[in-house]
Amino acid sequence: MVFSKASRKSDPPTMEDLLVPYGSLYVESLWSSFKPGDPRCFAYSNLGSMIVAALVERLSGESFDEYCRDHILRPLGMTVSDFNVQALADINRLGVIYSLQEGQFISGVDDCKGVMPEPIDWSNVAPGTNGSLFGPQGGLRTNARELSKFMLAFMQGGSFNGTSILQPETVELMLSTQWEQEGNDQGFHAIGLQFHITDDFIPTKRMFGHGGSAYGLYSGLYFSREEDFGIIFVTNGSNASDGTRGSFNNVEEALIDTLYEMVVKK
Repeated sequence: MVFSKASRKSDPPTMEDLLVPYGSLYVESLWSSFKPGDPRCFAYSNLGSMIVAALVERLSGESFDEYCRDHILRPLGMTVSDFNVQALADINRLGVIYSLQEGQFISGVDDCKGVMPEPIDWSNVAPGTNGSLFGPQGGLRTNARELSKFMLAFMQGGSFNGTSILQPETVELMLSTQWEQEGNDQGFHAIGLQFHITDDFIPTKRMFGHGGSAYGLYSGLYFSREEDFGIIFVTNGSNASDGTRGSFNNVEEALIDTLYEMVVKK
């Protein structure tokens, strides 16, 4: 949290500041006592996405938002989706995220009131030094229709509408199980490479995808490889509580079940 807040300035810290023992933001409590790859330990980490984003920048020489825009989003026809708010064509299409607190809806993020936010000058930040700047862990501004193009690309071996963003073998690697255990640990019992692998989304069906939960937003993108269908949902300001299936809250479960019964099964 401290690292993310500090990264909203024009002179953000580096990943080195956070991850290397002599770094200004380094703390021992960041690390677990388990060795990497130990099957007894799993921890979902937003920091992992930031490290991946830093690697993308270092290898490509581009900022994370530019790389995603030029190599993923626009090639798939996702024309109004972006990790950089300043790149959005119409700020009035950006939805405000609300959380329900003591019976009142409180705006969380993107409450721009029709005014484009002032950009942060990161011109002096070299690509790869701080992977968090554009929120790779969940900062994509998009909608369900455009997300469906991304989902279909993974359902079709890395291609959508004649455009390939990944090789089929890369998709297979990303969807292969990297960690698994009986029961649920933090709502997870199996993980691929950035993909949640679950039998809880729709009981008895193996689904692949990723959920979102922040500032009042609850969302999900999940698909079945065996039955060739997918479900995407986005909710805002929900009065949610624990669900019955381990991985999802009661609002998500009700929405998932309704969509499956009324759309997929028909």
